[in-house]
Amino acid sequence: MNSYNEKRLRKAGRSIELPFCLSLEDSNDVLHCERLLRIIPGRRTVLLGKWGKKQVVAKLFYRPLQIHRHLRREVEGTRALLGAGIMTPDLLYIGNAKNTAIGVLLFEYIHPAGTFEQVWNALRSQDKKRDLFCRIVLILAKMHQAGLKQQDLHLNNFLIKSHTIYSMDGASIKQNKTGHPLKVPESLKNLAILFAQLTLQDCSLLQDLYKDYTESRGWENRNDYFRKLQSKIERSRRQRIRRYMKKLFRESTEIVSRKSFTRFMLCKRAHYTHTMEAFLESPDRLLDKQNKLLLKRGNTCTVGRIKLDGHDLVVKRYNIKSFGHGLRRSFMATRAAHSWRNAHLLLLLGIATPRPVAMLEKRCGPFRRKAYFISEYLDGPHALNFFDEGDLHEKSAVAHRIADIFKNLESARISHGDMKATNILIHKQEPVLIDVEGICAHHSRRRFLSAHRKDIKRFFQNWKDLPKIGRMFKEIMNQTTFSL
Repeated sequence: MNSYNEKRLRKAGRSIELPFCLSLEDSNDVLHCERLLRIIPGRRTVLLGKWGKKQVVAKLFYRPLQIHRHLRREVEGTRALLGAGIMTPDLLYIGNAKNTAIGVLLFEYIHPAGTFEQVWNALRSQDKKRDLFCRIVLILAKMHQAGLKQQDLHLNNFLIKSHTIYSMDGASIKQNKTGHPLKVPESLKNLAILFAQLTLQDCSLLQDLYKDYTESRGWENRNDYFRKLQSKIERSRRQRIRRYMKKLFRESTEIVSRKSFTRFMLCKRAHYTHTMEAFLESPDRLLDKQNKLLLKRGNTCTVGRIKLDGHDLVVKRYNIKSFGHGLRRSFMATRAAHSWRNAHLLLLLGIATPRPVAMLEKRCGPFRRKAYFISEYLDGPHALNFFDEGDLHEKSAVAHRIADIFKNLESARISHGDMKATNILIHKQEPVLIDVEGICAHHSRRRFLSAHRKDIKRFFQNWKDLPKIGRMFKEIMNQTTFSL
């Protein structure tokens, strides 16, 4: 069995070998740490383990001079939530590991349970989504009324077991010193952080959810408050996107990053197996062998379909056409990097696109060469074939969902750059945007409108020889976007 002290934990970074044991002060039972849940290298680790006969969630703190402060914040926040009548996992042990400077907190393990985000994403009915999100809003209203503010407010900080919602992360709970309810500006700012996590498609729920919040707080449902809230939501959404985009190109809980003189690689940690690692070491060898599954062979881009560890994936290799082309591209962000970033941005906003899996750039120091983008493979016809065959009336629901994509892109001030029907895949009756390397997020509304009109114009060029389909889309999109 492995053994760790605070120095070994700090030195191990993310490479902690499991399982390992810790003896605890004032406890006869040994903590058996079995599975890693979350880690901030050099600071703290969250693990699933056993303490006596109980399965527990263990939080270990081992950054020098900060252990007692972190323990105190967790304990105070957890007790504040319980004092406000808000469900949170029971705190079973507060103390230290024996003979080493590791602070330990043991919490009740809530099982079986899912994060709020997991449960939310599985719902399809807008009524069920509204009811579920309303429960989080009411929990937040209860916090605010008790003078509490969740400073790290995201959907994964709530767990759902059966019909019970648990608020997590006591360390992020800040208590008003006076004990009085939060004032309106502070309440709206915190509420905006929660609402900014709704996808663009779900923003239609905002007014009803705000009404639920005001009723719970005993406020008047004032329009000026709601207008202020909308402004704060937009600001929070922009800040959230900026923070998320920065995390995409470095090592994190979600992403593995490897950088050297000759290559730069990013891969989703869940996909980073020995097989994936071997493929990324030499992607051309496997890609060139897969002749039967080659989807596209072009001068600038080669697209192949591969299977790794049971996952069906698409690999796009961005080629260098000539010495001059390579020289120009060597100083620019690669199209693989753009695809990686843009796919994450679309998914964050709730716009469907194949999930990104990995990105690889071949480099010579700071100069970029060939690049690769790997995403999940989704089957289905593209929009041109989908609407050209069969009864149009039966396909109007899909047409409305395509119009919603344009509406959501407009709300986010994002242009696609090549909105042809073959870049919209219909997967299980849902439209999915592909070829996202040309996507651009605009700060200027004037420039966005110009680019958005070009996207719409390019989309309608698909239907020049299919006027019936063009008329259907024009009628639908006149109802959802600006006049065409």
